[in-house]
Amino acid sequence: MARPRTFNESEVLERAVALFRSRGFERASMPELTAHLGICRQSLYNAFGDKRGLYLAALDRYGAREIDTKLSQLSTAPSPLQGVQTLVASWADYGAQCPSEGCLTITAIVDSTDDEEARQIVEGHVDRLEKGIRTALKKAQSAGELTPTAQPTRLARSLVTTCYGVGVLAKLPGSTQRVKAAVAEALDRLNSFQP
Repeated sequence: MARPRTFNESEVLERAVALFRSRGFERASMPELTAHLGICRQSLYNAFGDKRGLYLAALDRYGAREIDTKLSQLSTAPSPLQGVQTLVASWADYGAQCPSEGCLTITAIVDSTDDEEARQIVEGHVDRLEKGIRTALKKAQSAGELTPTAQPTRLARSLVTTCYGVGVLAKLPGSTQRVKAAVAEALDRLNSFQP
């Protein structure tokens, strides 16, 4: 008969997110993981299957939280267009938002080209952000904040591409001005559709 778990799975996942952000999947060894998580190897296997299972669960947890935060910015803004403008403007500070630990989603985009499951998790989060921005842009258009010529689907895809492109570029030291310029260009494009 299996023994009941003596650890909080949610807390373990949060600690795993922190470790994978700082060390990456490959460099995080099993002894380091179990020590950092405060659980034994068998408990990790019982709860998550293996190191990769833990990584996938951590990647999903991190991505969901990041997208929830971005979508909250959209839903709590005074207007749909202001929500999108505020969200896009926040990307200029991306380097500060993902300091030395890095952004787990961006790392997975770059490193997981051969990992179908990790790629699917990341694509799900990217799609969710794109849908949220598209919905906000459609609302902005319906409210008269954007012209009828604005194409919310294309514009949302362009903005999301900028978001993750900025995330990759932010990993390059000295990229602050490039990141700010890319964000300014995205905002100019968005604002060009205002009546």
